[in-house]
Amino acid sequence: MLASLLPLLIATWLVGFCAAHPFEHDEIDRFQDSIVKKITNNTNLKLSRCSDHLKKRGIQARAELRRAALLNADLDPFASSALEERSCVLTPEATIGPFWVRGEFIRSNITDGEAGIPLFLDGHFINVNTCEPIEDLYWEIWSCNSAGQYSGVQEHHGSPLSNLNTTFLRGLQKTDKDGSTQFKTIFPGHYDGRATHIHVLAHVGATVLPNNTLTGGHVPHISQLFFEQDLITAVEATEPYRMNKAHITLNSDDGIFTSATGGGKYDPILSYTMLGDKLSDGIFASVAMGIDVLASYRAPYAAELTDHGGVSHRNGWLEFLPSYEQIFTWFQDVMYRIWVLFLW
Repeated sequence: MLASLLPLLIATWLVGFCAAHPFEHDEIDRFQDSIVKKITNNTNLKLSRCSDHLKKRGIQARAELRRAALLNADLDPFASSALEERSCVLTPEATIGPFWVRGEFIRSNITDGEAGIPLFLDGHFINVNTCEPIEDLYWEIWSCNSAGQYSGVQEHHGSPLSNLNTTFLRGLQKTDKDGSTQFKTIFPGHYDGRATHIHVLAHVGATVLPNNTLTGGHVPHISQLFFEQDLITAVEATEPYRMNKAHITLNSDDGIFTSATGGGKYDPILSYTMLGDKLSDGIFASVAMGIDVLASYRAPYAAELTDHGGVSHRNGWLEFLPSYEQIFTWFQDVMYRIWVLFLW
């Protein structure tokens, strides 16, 4: 009897194993990689030494003045925790996600007519090796719209094929001498399995092409930024966000968010203030990011924006195949499970 049931038992156990160890791109597993954690800790250590230097050089004060000017207000808003200067160590390479499009345009307004709550995003970049602002860095961001769809890619949560030739909520901006730059976008929506977030990528040493895109240089950092949960809840109760019927994943239930904040060394939450009495008046969000410009990481892309439109990178999944070490570890686990069954 046992012999006849053995193949079924093995198959059932292996299905459970494969469900727990999928051979696919897994943002959370890559984020938790020990090498990535080590790099993040080292970068954070360097950044922690910059605090006094930033104050003495007046860099932090200038950042506050710049934000005040953008808001056309005095410094009072920045004295509160609503817009405190948070130091954010971007986590390299692990969290680019499967929806980066190479070749997007350099532009500050990336809304492209998308409906949603206006979001004015201000970024400040610090070189953790010199504790100085990073001038001429290109800050790239991308996020989904209120319906949970990304532009420029195919086959994402019902995105139509026409999305391949769209550019909404994607773009790049160059930092000034104070390491700062801004975007006008909308508050991102949500989709199954992930908390509300914005993707971030930094380019250093790149050249601007005649069509206002980048070439060359290297990518020293990649990450994701998040929002306060209370703000997300308030936004999701408004139009058009509440029309999105996908399950809302809380920050506390998002593997990348909880891994990032668990050690208290990485603060991925944007500081913000409302621009009026209503959310529809807009939100001003700010973040300070410390990065190691000497680092260089690969950036697998899902598609590429060309002069002839969007081109899907169908072999992009190859970037995320498991390593030989992972395959060997999983094989050992399978053999052990089979051995235990035979003993039983």
